[in-house]
Amino acid sequence: MSKRKIEDEDTIEDPQHISAIDSPIIVHCDLAPCHHKPFASSLEYESHYLNNHQHKCLSCKSIFPNEQFLDLHLSEFHDPFNAIRKERGEKIYRCFSVGCDKVCSSPQKRKLHLIDKHQYPKNFLFSIVKTGLRPNQTSLLKS
Repeated sequence: MSKRKIEDEDTIEDPQHISAIDSPIIVHCDLAPCHHKPFASSLEYESHYLNNHQHKCLSCKSIFPNEQFLDLHLSEFHDPFNAIRKERGEKIYRCFSVGCDKVCSSPQKRKLHLIDKHQYPKNFLFSIVKTGLRPNQTSLLKS
């Protein structure tokens, strides 16, 4: 295939080709509750998906920063077996720290454990397991 310089008099016959080049690529999110929400790029859509759909509780629609917090939420608030265990006074509140097997009898005792043993900051959003992330929340520290 030989190369040649494009001259001013060269034209593109296909008008669809021109509009495809000039217009931004639009990606749509069809997951609830977005209903065909448009995004200008796949990176923008990926960010939206990670923040709004990847770790979402299907029962209460709360969104969590990662799978671990979603798992803790499901266990503590939507698991009927854990509800019975909690009523019996059994410990159900697992430590947030990966690799730590500590299970506490209350969220308050878990908070103290995390601060004392794992040096969590006192202004950490310990209620994240219950509440999930608020819209546009980017930090797990209380503001």
